[in-house]
Amino acid sequence: MALYPSAGYRRLSIASGGVDDFMRYFEELRTRWIKVEFLQEYDESGFSGYEAFKKGNHAEAERLVKDMVRGQRRIYSHARKYDVSMTRIRVYQLPLSNYLTHYEFAAYLADIECGEDIRFLDSSEVSEILTGTRISDFVVFDDKKVITLIYDLETRSLREARLIEHPDLVRRYTNIADQFIEKSIPMLESPAYLNSVSV
Repeated sequence: MALYPSAGYRRLSIASGGVDDFMRYFEELRTRWIKVEFLQEYDESGFSGYEAFKKGNHAEAERLVKDMVRGQRRIYSHARKYDVSMTRIRVYQLPLSNYLTHYEFAAYLADIECGEDIRFLDSSEVSEILTGTRISDFVVFDDKKVITLIYDLETRSLREARLIEHPDLVRRYTNIADQFIEKSIPMLESPAYLNSVSV
């Protein structure tokens, strides 16, 4: 049975371009938050850093996206207050996309400054899991809730967000997340990252 949920979920509003109730779920956190990211580029139209990246102004894009991450004070102050661990797993493909090397890596460096554990995982190491489950990006909240993020693969824009609260299905996602954590390595130790900055 595929993890990609065909049932047992509730659709969430994404009218804002993201999950509208994200902060409500985040501020309920007391233990851990995990996000798994698969796409090699996301459409972030409307964000000044992404617009600079699309124009080829990479230095400006990196500066702006770092500022955006550092400005998420409400998120990081909540995590510090309740000692919530924040882990983001970047599943990447080689060769790396320009989006990752000239935009998202800068965001990840700012995430690390703010207390996140950013981990890299080569997609070839988990290809069987990806093929067998058809999972998309997902976010774990305290091992009690999972939000799956379903993107249009052509436009790279968010198409749907699904909230999963059934314990058995949540457990299947958290098991996958834990496997990915075990197989991944910290970004700053990853050959994929180190090779990209040495070019």
